This record gives sequence, C-alpha cells and structure tokens, in this order.
Amino acid sequence: MSNKTTFQIIFKLSFIIIAFLSFISCEKNPTSHKEKFFNPQNMSLLELEDVGNFWSGDSIKHISDYICSCFENHPGFINGARYNGVNKNIGVSVFNSQTAAIEAMDGRINTVACVIQSGVNNDILKGKWWFSDCIPNIIFVSQWNTIVEVNCYFSDYEQVKTLLIETAAEIAKRVDLLSN
Repeated sequence: MSNKTTFQIIFKLSFIIIAFLSFISCEKNPTSHKEKFFNPQNMSLLELEDVGNFWSGDSIKHISDYICSCFENHPGFINGARYNGVNKNIGVSVFNSQTAAIEAMDGRINTVACVIQSGVNNDILKGKWWFSDCIPNIIFVSQWNTIVEVNCYFSDYEQVKTLLIETAAEIAKRVDLLSN
C-alpha cells in the first residue's frame, strides 16, 4: 500500500470518527429549554404579603384579583392577584404563555401615559424587565408566563429603585420555584 493510500484511509476514518462523535455528542442547545408554567392556583404560595422589607412603613389595605384592564383584556390572561397598600403595591398577572405575557406588557406600554422603558440586565434582574420613573414608580418583570409588578408612590425613583428591583426579583424567584 502506498503512503498516499494509507493517508487517504486514515483521513477518511478520522473524518468518519469525528463526524460520528460530533453526532452523538450533540445535544439540544442548553438555552432552548422547555418553558416553565406558573399555575395561578399557586398564587397564595407566593406569599406576597411577606416579601423582604417591602411593606415596611406601609400596610396591605386591599387584596384583589383586579390587575389592569390592559392585562385582563388580553386573550392570554388567566388570572392575577394584587396587593394594595397605602403607598406600595404588588401584582402578579398570569397568562397562558410567556409570549402572551410579553405581548400584554407591550400592549400596556403602548396604552398608558407613563413612559415604560426596558431594563438592562444586571446582577439582580437578568431576564426581560421594564421600569417607569413616574407616579407610581414601577418595576415589571417577565417570569415565565407571568408579569410581576411592584410599585411605590414616591417622588424620587432613585430612592426606591433598589427596593423595587429587589422585591420584583424575589417574587420572580418565587414564581420560578413554583413553576414546572
């Protein structure tokens, strides 16, 4: 056998082995995981009345399932809960998918007078989120098939920004833990 023939055989075998190993080691893209679903029947398990020190200096005056007509009129809306204090509020809206939740949020952004801006990933909020430096100051977070909303009637957004972000992140974490 000539050196050229031996080289061609080794090259072909190497190519076949590499192709075979590449094929069997291929797995689904790790970022393309199955979308989780938060069941609205688990709403009480979120314990929205006890989220860090959010309610400090305020108290819950009213609990309802009314969120916002922008969300409730969306065809993908399933259910929601809203905890209202004197100066602070927490709401969680549940949709039939994350796509529906984000569509509803886009609809809300386009129909309210307050300017709502997209947030930038940071150490605390890594997914899709929005904020509004308005009255009230608001943080919205998309977590699976929900939109978490945390707001505070306070004149200076910068003074309540950390509280809003940390509270929204904690609720989003709870949504994640209760989702499957």
